[in-house]
Parts: sequence; structure tokens; C-alpha cells
Amino acid sequence: MPRPAPEAVPGRGGGLRQAIAFRLAARRGDHPIVIPVAGGVGGLLSRRDCRRLASLVDPAAVDPQRSGPRGWLERRQARRSALLLVPDRATAMRLAARWHVDLARVNLAPDLGNPPRELIDRVCGPGGGTARTAKPWYAQ
Repeated sequence: MPRPAPEAVPGRGGGLRQAIAFRLAARRGDHPIVIPVAGGVGGLLSRRDCRRLASLVDPAAVDPQRSGPRGWLERRQARRSALLLVPDRATAMRLAARWHVDLARVNLAPDLGNPPRELIDRVCGPGGGTARTAKPWYAQ
């Protein structure tokens, strides 16, 4: 049975300290990591772990114009996530325009409290998002 994803606990330490602690805790496993963008806890994940990252964007908790370390971590997490779940189209367009996020990775999820599990598993699960193709001739 796979271990559950580490929990992002808001309010414990600064944003950078939380992001570093979460990076160290999320190294193990190949299960999807589903966390909110608010706070930017997943902003310092390695590129390997970002392939498993599904971020939830709550427009009430995230300010696209926020500056400082917290805003930088939130933008970094949103840009590096394999999947972004937003409640409505207006939020997706505003996020893409302000943070330069690829709209191909943004999906609508009207209920962020209950994100679509099959979509998350397909994109961020083991082997998700990677094409199984033959090696090119120069890599054989």
C-alpha cells in the first residue's frame, strides 16, 4: 500500500522553511502529491517530484499580484505543477495571464474539496504523463 502524501501544514514556520521541509518529506514514493498553491509549500520540489504534483488553486486564498517570498513560491509551484485544478474558467485565465502558466495543464474542478481522483491518477500517478516510446537510435 503506498504511503499517503505528506501533509502541508500552514502556520508552522516561514514559507521557505515549510517548502524545504515539504521537499524533504515528499522524496519517497511515486504517488500523486495533491496540495493547494496557497503558501507555495510545493514551490521547492525537485523536477522529478513536480511530475507528481497536482496543485489546487483557490481564488480566495491566492493573490496573483502577491510579491515577496510567498508569492514567488506560489508562482513557482503553479508553473512547475503537472496539473493545476481551478474552480472556474475566469480563475484559470487570470492565473495563466499573470503567472505565465501553460493552459494545457489547467483543468476545471468545481469542487476543490473533492478533486477528480481519476484525472489526478492519470496525469500524476506512476507512469502518468510520460509517453512510453522506443528509444531513439542514438540512445540505444
